Amino acid sequence: MNAQPTPEQQDAADAGVFGDNPPKARILIVDDDRHTALALSAALEKMGQALVVAYSGEEALHRLLTEDFAIILLDLQMPGMDGYETASLIRSRKRTRHIPILFLTAVFRDDTHLLQAYTAGAVDMIFKPVDPFVLTSKVQVFVDLHLKQLEIQREAEIRHRLQEENFRVRAEKLATEQALRRSQEHQEALRRAEAHQRILIEELSHRVKNMLAVVNAMARQTFHSTPDPQAFVDKFLRRIEALGRTHGLLSRENWGTVQLKDVAAESLEAYIMDEKKRVILNGPSVALKPKAALALGIVFHELATNAVKHGALSNNDGAVAIDWTFDPEQRVSLRWAEKEGPICMKPTRNGFGSKLIQLELSHELRGSVDLHYDPGGFRAEMNFPAEAESAPDMTLVRSAS
Repeated sequence: MNAQPTPEQQDAADAGVFGDNPPKARILIVDDDRHTALALSAALEKMGQALVVAYSGEEALHRLLTEDFAIILLDLQMPGMDGYETASLIRSRKRTRHIPILFLTAVFRDDTHLLQAYTAGAVDMIFKPVDPFVLTSKVQVFVDLHLKQLEIQREAEIRHRLQEENFRVRAEKLATEQALRRSQEHQEALRRAEAHQRILIEELSHRVKNMLAVVNAMARQTFHSTPDPQAFVDKFLRRIEALGRTHGLLSRENWGTVQLKDVAAESLEAYIMDEKKRVILNGPSVALKPKAALALGIVFHELATNAVKHGALSNNDGAVAIDWTFDPEQRVSLRWAEKEGPICMKPTRNGFGSKLIQLELSHELRGSVDLHYDPGGFRAEMNFPAEAESAPDMTLVRSAS
C-alpha cells in the first residue's frame, strides 16, 4: 500500500504523467485513530488512486495548503480540532472550498446531526464501522468526477497548445512567404537593373562614338576656318565646353521641366559657337518633362551629329532651321530643315542614328517622324504630344543661343 505518496508522485498525479498510466486522484483520509485510518486505506487501495493520511485537523489543513485532493474523508470526533471545525476552515479557504467532504462518525446518526453535518459543508456521511463497499462506491463517484475534470483541463490545455502551435506555424509560414516574396522582388529588381545597365552601357558606347566623331569634325572645321594656332585652341576648347553643357542639361532634367528651346540650343551650341546665324530656332514656349526632354535631346544630338558629319554643318556655309508649333491638343509639330550644305543623298541603308531617332519618337515621345533626303537639304518632320503644359503666351522665340 502506498498510503503516503512522495511529493514527486503527487505532482506527477496532478499533471497526469505516472509513466504510461492515466492520472490518479488524491484522497485525503483524516482520522486520529491509526487503526481506522489503516482500515480505510486498505479498503480504498483497490481503487488504484493516491492515498494521503492525516491524523489531526491541523495536519490535514497543512497538507491542503500545497496539495489538491479529489475528496476528503473527515472524522467528526477528533481531540483538539474536531471535524466540524476542520470542515469550516476548509470551506473558508478559496483554494479548498471546492473539495467534497465525507464525514466519518460512529456516534451521530439522527437527522439533527445529519443536518448539522451538511450545514458544515459535508456532501455525505459514512458511519463506522465502515462498510468497504459503501465506502468505495461513494468515494468512486467523486474520484470519477475529479478525474473527468482533470481530463477536461488537459484537453483544454492541449487545444490551447495546438492553437498556439497553429498560430506559430501560420506566422512562420507568413514570414517565409513574405521573405520569399521580398527575395523574388529583389531578384526581379536586380534583373531589371541589369537589363537597364546593359542598355545604358550600349547607349554610352554609342554616345561616346558619336561624341568622338563630333569632336573630330569640330576639330577639322575649326582648323580649316582658323589658321592661327592660338585662335584655333580657344575656339576648339569653347566648342568642347559647349558640348559638355549639352550633356549637363540632359543630366539635370530629373529636377523638373525643360524648355524645348533650351534643349535645342544646348544640343546645337557646340556646333555654332560664335557663328550664330547658322542655326535658327523659331517656336513658342513649350515646357517638357524630363523624359520627353531627354528623348528630344537625343534626337537633336543625332540630327546635329549627322549635320556635322554629312550635312549643313559640315561646311562653312550651311545652316539649320528648327521650327515648332504647339496646338490646342497639346501636340508639338517640330521641323528640322538644312540648307546650303552638301548635296543630300538618301543612304543605301538606315544607320543606327536614324533608327534611334525613330525609336525615340515612337516609343519615348509617343509620336511620329518622317525623314526627307531632298537634294537641297535634309529635313525631319516630327510630331509628338507634349508631357507638360506650355506657357500661356505663344510668343515666338527666335534665338540661336
